[in-house]
Amino acid sequence: MKLFTLAEIKEIIQLVDQASLQYFELEQSGSRIILDKGQRTEQAQTGEKSAAASPVSAAKESVIKEEPDKATIFQITAPMAGTFYTAAEPGAEAFVKAGQEVAEGTVVCIVESMKLFTEVEAEVKGKIVEILVENEATVGYGQPLFTVKRI
Repeated sequence: MKLFTLAEIKEIIQLVDQASLQYFELEQSGSRIILDKGQRTEQAQTGEKSAAASPVSAAKESVIKEEPDKATIFQITAPMAGTFYTAAEPGAEAFVKAGQEVAEGTVVCIVESMKLFTEVEAEVKGKIVEILVENEATVGYGQPLFTVKRI
């Protein structure tokens, strides 16, 4: 049985997301990946082992209604699996909000895993179009967290 590499899984997730599919299933050499947006979960299964990412926010923040040009859109993804935080501490103001402009290197959130807090930075200059997960949600490695329109 051939297992999918993390790079392959990340690429599959990005392709499915770009295609706006609600459900995707791939089985290859005894390994299986299932992406199901209809039930708000993403799941990667391989034989006896399985790993699941947590729910994607049902209430997404959005500032533009028209469909932006795909070439100008960038997604900020989770650098690791963990808990997503929009602010440095409970009750504090969020690092960023939908509609806010960010520079490359701007801290947009924190992902915590095993008491290790990792600041996630914007990789491009742009405007936050959508915040794709809710505060304190569990996220998986490579899961899209923000959609940014390059400027």
